Amino acid sequence: MFSIITQTLRLAAARWPVLLAWYLAGWLGRYLVIELAATLGSTNALLGLLLMPLAILARLASFIGMFLVLRDSMPAFSELKESGLDDVDRTAQGGGRATRIYDIFLVSILPFFAFYAAWQFLGQDTLAYTVSALEKMNVFDPDYTPGGAVIDLRLNWASITAIVLAFAGRYLIKRYRSKLPKWTPIVAVYLEAVWVYLSVLLVSNYIGDVNSWVSSRAAVEWVASVRADITGVFAPVGWIWNGIEWAIAETGALVLLPLSWLALAGIVYGRALAAQPVGFRPRGRYVDSARTRFATLPTAVTRRFTDVGNDFAGRWRPLGNALVLIWRAGVLPMGVFVLAYTLLEAATSWGFLAGVQLIGAHDVNEWWRSFDRILGFGIDAIIEPLRICLIAAGYDFCLRKLEERRDAAAVPGAATAGS
Repeated sequence: MFSIITQTLRLAAARWPVLLAWYLAGWLGRYLVIELAATLGSTNALLGLLLMPLAILARLASFIGMFLVLRDSMPAFSELKESGLDDVDRTAQGGGRATRIYDIFLVSILPFFAFYAAWQFLGQDTLAYTVSALEKMNVFDPDYTPGGAVIDLRLNWASITAIVLAFAGRYLIKRYRSKLPKWTPIVAVYLEAVWVYLSVLLVSNYIGDVNSWVSSRAAVEWVASVRADITGVFAPVGWIWNGIEWAIAETGALVLLPLSWLALAGIVYGRALAAQPVGFRPRGRYVDSARTRFATLPTAVTRRFTDVGNDFAGRWRPLGNALVLIWRAGVLPMGVFVLAYTLLEAATSWGFLAGVQLIGAHDVNEWWRSFDRILGFGIDAIIEPLRICLIAAGYDFCLRKLEERRDAAAVPGAATAGS
């Protein structure tokens, strides 16, 4: 159970320089793309936002690179590789290393962008892009509108056309990849990032309107008034209610974030689980009726729908496999992993406070407005490789538990065969 901690330290000791190089490359790529996107976004919002996915891809590439660097130092993963269960390497034999990386990127983009938005990382990038773009705009222009030409992405013909063209282009490149030049997979990765990024950003822009609409409904207001009446008469009920809300919010922040990172690692490493697909086949009268009617459609139509359905399912299957793998690893080991992740997350703040204490008092405007970013970057450069090592060690532990379950399940069968 505590082998996750020791394995983390071994991975960090073995691969630290390479992990640091990948992190710095991802940070630099993200910074340069945001600056370039801000230059374009200061004149046209859509142009800047079409470039912003590259900033997130730079960070995703650095994470994928760090995860792949650690593979050969992960004992359980190495055993899977030697036993022939590493489907990624089997696939790579037919298409080469570039094909493997391309497949990992395509599978990772949609879940990563969803994770990126859910945990406010997308908001951080958008804020950095907006601030930089506003600085590049001419604020003395009489037609200048603060933020109007930077992040004002709305549901209109331009945004819909961009999303549809990006999705269709990515689909066509994937379908006819064997007949296209070798550089076209790079375009497919970009188009995948574009349609996902614009879709996530549109949802983020409108979710506030949806929440306002829901909160203004009569039923919601009635529930709020009933709660206020009850808590006004029975104060302990209010305390309990607030405590439950606090516990749920804290659990989401402390537990879901590290498990989400572990699931993302499972997407990168997840082809090792190809022999154990996760899924279910819906059954029932209505489902059977729908399948029967679907079968009566023209062959060309059913083939296109089947291709799109398989493409969509293929995006989420590695994530589903990873979640099942995490679930089967056990509550206590995952509790240790979550605790270690939380302590590592807190170490960022502790390190910053320690750095402030060591440096001592300085002028806020002349010193700290610039140096605090340098101090924060230095701490992140130390913590991020350790975080990736911890996630990789946690996933390797899950793989080891999977092998133990396989070995335990194989014993009765072997005994039966021998008798």
